[in-house]
Amino acid sequence: MQNKIFTKFVQDHVAVSSLESPLHATRKDPRIISITWFIGKRCNYDCSYCPSYTHDNFSPHIKKVEAINFINALEKYALEQNKTFKISITGGEPFVHPDFMSILQHLKQKKSLTQLVVVTNGSVSLEKYVQSLNYITNLTISLHLEQNNKTVDRTIEKIVALTKLKKAWINVNLMVLPKSLTKIKKIIKIFQQNKVKFVLIKIDPPVENVLNKIKKGDTQKILKAEEKYLQNKLDIKTKYHTNLEQRHEEYYTKEELQFIENFEQQNQWKNIKLHQEDKIMEMNTSDLVAKKLNKWQGWQCYIGIDSLYIQHDGTIFRGNCMQGNIIGKIGSNINWPKTPIKCPIEVCVCNADMPIRKVKESKYEYLIHNKKENNV
Repeated sequence: MQNKIFTKFVQDHVAVSSLESPLHATRKDPRIISITWFIGKRCNYDCSYCPSYTHDNFSPHIKKVEAINFINALEKYALEQNKTFKISITGGEPFVHPDFMSILQHLKQKKSLTQLVVVTNGSVSLEKYVQSLNYITNLTISLHLEQNNKTVDRTIEKIVALTKLKKAWINVNLMVLPKSLTKIKKIIKIFQQNKVKFVLIKIDPPVENVLNKIKKGDTQKILKAEEKYLQNKLDIKTKYHTNLEQRHEEYYTKEELQFIENFEQQNQWKNIKLHQEDKIMEMNTSDLVAKKLNKWQGWQCYIGIDSLYIQHDGTIFRGNCMQGNIIGKIGSNINWPKTPIKCPIEVCVCNADMPIRKVKESKYEYLIHNKKENNV
Protein backbone atom coordinates (compact mmCIF):
# COMPACT_ATOMS: atom_id res chain seq x y z
CA MET A 1 0.00 0.00 0.00
CA GLN A 2 1.50 3.28 -1.07
CA ASN A 3 2.13 5.75 1.74
CA LYS A 4 0.44 8.70 0.02
CA ILE A 5 -2.78 6.78 -0.66
CA PHE A 6 -2.77 5.42 2.88
CA THR A 7 -2.18 8.82 4.48
CA LYS A 8 -4.80 10.55 2.33
CA PHE A 9 -7.44 7.96 3.20
CA VAL A 10 -6.71 8.17 6.94
CA GLN A 11 -6.85 11.97 6.89
CA ASP A 12 -10.26 11.89 5.20
CA HIS A 13 -11.92 9.06 7.17
CA VAL A 14 -15.02 9.89 9.24
CA ALA A 15 -15.69 6.76 11.32
CA VAL A 16 -13.87 3.87 12.98
CA SER A 17 -14.89 0.31 13.81
CA SER A 18 -13.07 -2.76 15.10
CA LEU A 19 -11.81 -6.00 13.58
CA GLU A 20 -10.62 -7.46 16.88
CA SER A 21 -12.93 -10.49 16.79
CA PRO A 22 -15.10 -12.38 14.27
CA LEU A 23 -18.16 -10.55 15.63
CA HIS A 24 -16.48 -7.19 15.12
CA ALA A 25 -15.53 -8.18 11.59
CA THR A 26 -19.01 -9.32 10.55
CA ARG A 27 -21.24 -6.82 12.38
CA LYS A 28 -21.02 -3.06 12.45
CA ASP A 29 -22.77 -2.73 15.79
CA PRO A 30 -21.70 -5.95 17.53
CA ARG A 31 -23.22 -6.66 20.92
CA ILE A 32 -19.82 -7.41 22.36
CA ILE A 33 -17.75 -5.70 25.06
CA SER A 34 -13.95 -5.54 24.67
CA ILE A 35 -12.43 -5.68 28.13
CA THR A 36 -8.84 -4.99 29.13
CA TRP A 37 -8.08 -6.40 32.56
CA PHE A 38 -4.87 -5.09 34.10
CA ILE A 39 -4.71 -7.97 36.52
CA GLY A 40 -1.65 -6.87 38.46
CA LYS A 41 1.50 -4.74 38.48
CA ARG A 42 3.86 -7.53 39.52
CA CYS A 43 6.43 -8.22 36.80
CA ASN A 44 9.71 -10.11 36.53
CA TYR A 45 11.12 -7.59 34.02
CA ASP A 46 12.08 -3.95 34.56
CA CYS A 47 12.16 -2.34 31.11
CA SER A 48 13.37 1.26 31.08
CA TYR A 49 10.43 2.47 28.97
CA CYS A 50 7.73 0.76 31.04
CA PRO A 51 6.24 3.24 33.55
CA SER A 52 6.06 2.51 37.27
CA TYR A 53 2.25 2.52 37.19
CA THR A 54 2.39 -0.52 34.90
CA HIS A 55 4.92 -2.71 36.67
CA ASP A 56 6.87 -3.36 39.86
CA ASN A 57 8.16 -6.36 41.82
CA PHE A 58 6.22 -5.90 45.06
CA SER A 59 2.52 -5.16 44.45
CA PRO A 60 0.12 -7.79 45.84
CA HIS A 61 -1.73 -10.17 43.53
CA ILE A 62 -5.50 -9.88 43.21
CA LYS A 63 -7.13 -12.54 45.38
CA LYS A 64 -8.44 -15.52 43.47
CA VAL A 65 -11.91 -15.22 45.01
CA GLU A 66 -12.15 -11.55 43.93
CA ALA A 67 -11.11 -12.42 40.40
CA ILE A 68 -13.67 -15.25 40.23
CA ASN A 69 -16.46 -13.01 41.61
CA PHE A 70 -15.69 -10.31 39.04
CA ILE A 71 -15.78 -12.84 36.20
CA ASN A 72 -19.15 -14.09 37.46
CA ALA A 73 -20.51 -10.52 37.66
CA LEU A 74 -19.31 -9.83 34.13
CA GLU A 75 -21.02 -12.98 32.85
CA LYS A 76 -24.25 -12.00 34.62
CA TYR A 77 -24.24 -8.53 33.04
CA ALA A 78 -23.49 -9.91 29.57
CA LEU A 79 -26.39 -12.38 29.79
CA GLU A 80 -28.80 -9.70 31.09
CA GLN A 81 -27.87 -7.34 28.24
CA ASN A 82 -27.85 -10.06 25.60
CA LYS A 83 -24.19 -9.29 24.97
CA THR A 84 -20.96 -11.25 24.75
CA PHE A 85 -17.47 -10.22 25.80
CA LYS A 86 -13.85 -10.59 24.77
CA ILE A 87 -11.25 -10.07 27.44
CA SER A 88 -7.56 -9.24 27.23
CA ILE A 89 -5.51 -9.83 30.38
CA THR A 90 -2.36 -7.81 30.82
CA GLY A 91 -0.02 -6.52 33.51
CA GLY A 92 2.73 -6.49 34.80
CA GLU A 93 3.26 -10.07 33.81
CA PRO A 94 -0.02 -12.03 34.22
CA PHE A 95 1.67 -15.42 34.45
CA VAL A 96 3.47 -14.52 37.71
CA HIS A 97 0.08 -14.67 39.49
CA PRO A 98 0.10 -17.96 41.45
CA ASP A 99 -3.56 -18.72 40.53
CA PHE A 100 -3.46 -17.50 36.95
CA MET A 101 -4.19 -20.86 35.34
CA SER A 102 -7.23 -21.32 37.59
CA ILE A 103 -8.49 -17.86 36.62
CA LEU A 104 -8.08 -18.72 32.92
CA GLN A 105 -9.88 -22.01 33.43
CA HIS A 106 -12.82 -20.24 35.12
CA LEU A 107 -13.05 -17.70 32.29
CA LYS A 108 -13.01 -20.44 29.68
CA GLN A 109 -16.22 -21.89 31.14
CA LYS A 110 -18.27 -18.71 30.61
CA LYS A 111 -20.88 -18.94 27.86
CA SER A 112 -20.69 -15.25 27.00
CA LEU A 113 -16.93 -15.32 26.42
CA THR A 114 -16.02 -15.14 22.73
CA GLN A 115 -12.28 -14.44 22.94
CA LEU A 116 -9.65 -14.72 25.69
CA VAL A 117 -6.36 -12.90 25.12
CA VAL A 118 -3.27 -12.82 27.31
CA VAL A 119 -0.42 -10.34 26.86
CA THR A 120 2.90 -11.64 28.17
CA ASN A 121 6.61 -10.78 28.05
CA GLY A 122 7.59 -14.25 26.82
CA SER A 123 9.51 -15.19 29.97
CA VAL A 124 7.30 -18.14 30.94
CA SER A 125 8.37 -21.69 30.12
CA LEU A 126 7.19 -23.15 26.83
CA GLU A 127 5.38 -25.87 28.77
CA LYS A 128 3.30 -23.34 30.71
CA TYR A 129 2.43 -21.42 27.55
CA VAL A 130 1.32 -24.66 25.87
CA GLN A 131 -0.84 -25.44 28.91
CA SER A 132 -2.45 -21.99 28.71
CA LEU A 133 -3.50 -22.66 25.11
CA ASN A 134 -6.14 -25.03 26.52
CA TYR A 135 -7.99 -21.95 27.77
CA ILE A 136 -6.98 -18.91 25.73
CA THR A 137 -7.69 -18.06 22.08
CA ASN A 138 -4.97 -15.43 21.56
CA LEU A 139 -1.47 -15.03 22.98
CA THR A 140 0.37 -11.75 22.43
CA ILE A 141 4.07 -11.85 23.25
CA SER A 142 5.92 -8.57 23.66
CA LEU A 143 9.56 -9.07 22.73
CA HIS A 144 11.73 -6.78 24.87
CA LEU A 145 15.26 -6.32 23.58
CA GLU A 146 16.69 -4.88 26.80
CA GLN A 147 16.99 -8.45 28.06
CA ASN A 148 20.32 -10.21 27.46
CA ASN A 149 20.90 -11.97 24.13
CA LYS A 150 20.40 -15.43 25.60
CA THR A 151 16.99 -14.49 27.01
CA VAL A 152 15.90 -12.82 23.77
CA ASP A 153 17.01 -15.82 21.68
CA ARG A 154 15.19 -18.21 24.00
CA THR A 155 12.02 -16.13 23.75
CA ILE A 156 12.22 -16.14 19.94
CA GLU A 157 12.56 -19.94 20.01
CA LYS A 158 9.39 -20.17 22.11
CA ILE A 159 7.53 -17.83 19.76
CA VAL A 160 8.44 -19.95 16.74
CA ALA A 161 7.50 -23.19 18.55
CA LEU A 162 4.12 -21.81 19.65
CA THR A 163 3.40 -20.52 16.14
CA LYS A 164 4.06 -23.95 14.65
CA LEU A 165 1.63 -25.59 17.10
CA LYS A 166 -1.30 -23.72 15.48
CA LYS A 167 -3.40 -24.16 18.64
CA ALA A 168 -4.18 -20.46 19.12
CA TRP A 169 -3.61 -17.08 17.49
CA ILE A 170 0.01 -16.17 18.32
CA ASN A 171 1.26 -12.67 17.57
CA VAL A 172 4.26 -10.60 18.61
CA ASN A 173 4.78 -6.99 19.57
CA LEU A 174 8.38 -6.41 18.50
CA MET A 175 9.49 -3.50 20.68
CA VAL A 176 11.76 -1.24 18.63
CA LEU A 177 14.45 -0.39 21.14
CA PRO A 178 16.72 2.52 20.11
CA LYS A 179 20.18 1.50 18.87
CA SER A 180 19.02 -2.04 18.08
CA LEU A 181 18.12 -1.73 14.39
CA THR A 182 20.62 -4.38 13.25
CA LYS A 183 19.25 -6.84 15.79
CA ILE A 184 15.66 -6.02 14.86
CA LYS A 185 16.31 -6.70 11.17
CA LYS A 186 17.72 -10.14 12.05
CA ILE A 187 14.67 -10.93 14.19
CA ILE A 188 12.32 -9.79 11.42
CA LYS A 189 14.02 -12.20 9.04
CA ILE A 190 13.54 -15.10 11.50
CA PHE A 191 9.87 -14.20 11.96
CA GLN A 192 9.25 -13.94 8.23
CA GLN A 193 10.93 -17.30 7.59
CA ASN A 194 8.75 -18.97 10.24
CA LYS A 195 5.51 -17.14 9.33
CA VAL A 196 5.28 -15.46 12.73
CA LYS A 197 2.66 -12.71 12.92
CA PHE A 198 4.21 -9.55 14.30
CA VAL A 199 4.11 -5.78 14.29
CA LEU A 200 6.79 -3.24 15.06
CA ILE A 201 5.99 -1.22 18.17
CA LYS A 202 7.32 2.33 18.35
CA ILE A 203 8.12 2.85 22.02
CA ASP A 204 6.79 5.92 23.80
CA PRO A 205 9.86 7.45 25.51
CA PRO A 206 9.89 7.28 29.34
CA VAL A 207 8.81 10.37 31.26
CA GLU A 208 9.82 9.30 34.76
CA ASN A 209 13.14 9.67 36.56
CA VAL A 210 14.40 6.09 36.95
CA LEU A 211 16.35 7.13 40.05
CA ASN A 212 13.03 7.70 41.84
CA LYS A 213 11.78 4.15 41.32
CA ILE A 214 10.62 2.44 44.50
CA LYS A 215 12.58 -0.64 45.48
CA LYS A 216 11.16 -3.89 46.81
CA GLY A 217 11.04 -3.87 50.62
CA ASP A 218 10.67 -0.10 51.01
CA THR A 219 7.32 -0.49 52.77
CA GLN A 220 6.70 3.16 53.59
CA LYS A 221 7.27 4.38 50.04
CA ILE A 222 5.17 1.53 48.66
CA LEU A 223 2.19 2.39 50.86
CA LYS A 224 2.50 6.10 50.10
CA ALA A 225 2.69 5.43 46.36
CA GLU A 226 -0.38 3.19 46.47
CA GLU A 227 -2.39 5.91 48.22
CA LYS A 228 -1.65 8.33 45.37
CA TYR A 229 -1.55 5.67 42.65
CA LEU A 230 -4.51 6.79 40.57
CA GLN A 231 -3.58 10.47 40.46
CA ASN A 232 0.07 9.64 39.75
CA LYS A 233 -0.95 7.37 36.89
CA LEU A 234 -3.23 10.01 35.36
CA ASP A 235 -0.44 12.60 35.67
CA ILE A 236 2.12 10.34 34.00
CA LYS A 237 -0.31 9.32 31.24
CA THR A 238 -0.87 13.01 30.53
CA LYS A 239 2.88 13.52 30.26
CA TYR A 240 3.09 10.57 27.84
CA HIS A 241 0.60 12.34 25.57
CA THR A 242 2.48 15.65 25.69
CA ASN A 243 4.92 16.54 22.89
CA LEU A 244 4.99 12.89 21.86
CA GLU A 245 6.29 13.50 18.33
CA GLN A 246 9.12 15.69 19.62
CA ARG A 247 10.06 13.16 22.28
CA HIS A 248 10.12 10.38 19.67
CA GLU A 249 12.53 12.46 17.61
CA GLU A 250 14.79 12.82 20.65
CA TYR A 251 14.49 9.14 21.60
CA TYR A 252 15.17 7.63 18.15
CA THR A 253 17.59 8.45 15.36
CA LYS A 254 16.21 9.67 12.02
CA GLU A 255 17.18 6.33 10.48
CA GLU A 256 15.22 4.41 13.12
CA LEU A 257 12.10 6.56 12.77
CA GLN A 258 12.25 6.26 9.00
CA PHE A 259 12.60 2.49 9.24
CA ILE A 260 9.54 2.22 11.52
CA GLU A 261 7.43 4.50 9.33
CA ASN A 262 8.35 2.87 6.02
CA PHE A 263 8.43 -0.76 7.14
CA GLU A 264 5.94 -2.86 5.22
CA GLN A 265 4.36 -4.92 7.96
CA GLN A 266 4.71 -8.63 7.22
CA ASN A 267 2.35 -11.34 8.44
CA GLN A 268 0.44 -8.70 10.36
CA TRP A 269 -3.19 -8.90 11.37
CA LYS A 270 -5.87 -6.28 10.76
CA ASN A 271 -7.60 -4.98 13.88
CA ILE A 272 -9.14 -1.65 12.80
CA LYS A 273 -11.45 -0.48 10.01
CA LEU A 274 -11.55 3.16 8.86
CA HIS A 275 -14.63 4.41 7.04
CA GLN A 276 -15.16 7.08 4.46
CA GLU A 277 -18.73 7.65 3.31
CA ASP A 278 -18.49 5.11 0.50
CA LYS A 279 -15.23 3.23 1.16
CA ILE A 280 -13.40 1.41 3.93
CA MET A 281 -9.79 0.52 4.63
CA GLU A 282 -8.64 -2.26 6.97
CA MET A 283 -5.26 -2.16 8.71
CA ASN A 284 -3.35 -2.67 11.96
CA THR A 285 -3.28 0.16 14.49
CA SER A 286 0.54 0.00 14.47
CA ASP A 287 0.40 1.44 10.93
CA LEU A 288 -1.40 4.50 12.28
CA VAL A 289 1.07 4.95 15.13
CA ALA A 290 4.11 4.58 12.84
CA LYS A 291 2.80 7.34 10.59
CA LYS A 292 1.55 9.57 13.45
CA LEU A 293 -2.08 9.30 12.29
CA ASN A 294 -3.64 7.98 15.54
CA LYS A 295 -5.59 11.16 16.31
CA TRP A 296 -9.33 11.44 16.99
CA GLN A 297 -9.56 14.40 19.38
CA GLY A 298 -13.10 15.85 19.38
CA TRP A 299 -14.68 12.68 17.92
CA GLN A 300 -17.48 10.75 19.62
CA CYS A 301 -15.85 7.60 21.07
CA TYR A 302 -17.76 4.53 22.26
CA ILE A 303 -15.40 3.59 25.09
CA GLY A 304 -17.49 2.32 27.99
CA ILE A 305 -20.10 0.97 25.60
CA ASP A 306 -17.84 -1.18 23.45
CA SER A 307 -15.10 -1.48 26.08
CA LEU A 308 -14.08 -1.54 29.74
CA TYR A 309 -10.74 -1.17 31.49
CA ILE A 310 -10.12 -2.73 34.91
CA GLN A 311 -7.28 -1.40 37.04
CA HIS A 312 -5.08 -3.68 39.16
CA ASP A 313 -6.97 -2.45 42.26
CA GLY A 314 -10.34 -3.29 40.72
CA THR A 315 -11.28 0.25 39.68
CA ILE A 316 -13.24 0.24 36.41
CA PHE A 317 -12.98 2.86 33.65
CA ARG A 318 -14.54 3.18 30.22
CA GLY A 319 -11.23 2.54 28.42
CA ASN A 320 -7.48 2.25 28.84
CA CYS A 321 -7.13 6.00 28.33
CA MET A 322 -9.09 6.39 31.62
CA GLN A 323 -11.16 9.25 30.17
CA GLY A 324 -14.58 9.89 31.70
CA ASN A 325 -15.44 9.15 35.31
CA ILE A 326 -14.76 5.97 37.25
CA ILE A 327 -17.79 3.74 36.55
CA GLY A 328 -17.37 1.17 39.31
CA LYS A 329 -15.14 -1.25 41.14
CA ILE A 330 -14.81 -5.02 41.35
CA GLY A 331 -17.10 -6.16 44.15
CA SER A 332 -19.50 -3.19 43.89
CA ASN A 333 -22.10 -1.85 41.48
CA ILE A 334 -20.99 -0.82 37.99
CA ASN A 335 -22.64 2.18 36.30
CA TRP A 336 -22.62 0.83 32.77
CA PRO A 337 -22.34 3.78 30.30
CA LYS A 338 -25.05 4.18 27.68
CA THR A 339 -23.65 7.06 25.57
CA PRO A 340 -20.28 7.77 23.92
CA ILE A 341 -17.96 10.57 25.08
CA LYS A 342 -16.17 13.31 23.18
CA CYS A 343 -12.48 12.38 22.99
CA PRO A 344 -10.45 15.01 24.91
CA ILE A 345 -6.91 13.77 24.17
CA GLU A 346 -4.59 14.71 21.32
CA VAL A 347 -3.20 11.26 20.59
CA CYS A 348 -4.79 7.82 21.13
CA VAL A 349 -1.82 5.68 22.16
CA CYS A 350 -3.41 2.39 23.25
CA ASN A 351 -3.93 -0.48 20.80
CA ALA A 352 -7.01 -1.50 22.80
CA ASP A 353 -8.68 1.94 22.57
CA MET A 354 -7.87 2.76 18.95
CA PRO A 355 -10.23 0.17 17.35
CA ILE A 356 -13.20 1.21 19.54
CA ARG A 357 -16.01 2.69 17.41
CA LYS A 358 -15.68 6.41 16.75
CA VAL A 359 -17.44 8.97 14.55
CA LYS A 360 -16.24 12.41 13.52
CA GLU A 361 -19.81 13.79 13.50
CA SER A 362 -23.19 12.31 14.42
CA LYS A 363 -24.29 12.31 10.76
CA TYR A 364 -21.77 9.49 10.14
CA GLU A 365 -23.18 7.15 12.79
CA TYR A 366 -24.88 5.10 10.07
CA LEU A 367 -21.41 3.91 9.05
CA ILE A 368 -21.01 1.96 12.30
CA HIS A 369 -24.53 0.57 12.34
CA ASN A 370 -26.16 -1.07 9.31
CA LYS A 371 -25.21 -0.27 5.74
CA LYS A 372 -23.62 -2.21 2.92
CA GLU A 373 -19.91 -1.51 2.63
CA ASN A 374 -17.48 -1.31 -0.28
CA ASN A 375 -13.82 -2.11 0.18
CA VAL A 376 -11.07 0.21 -1.00
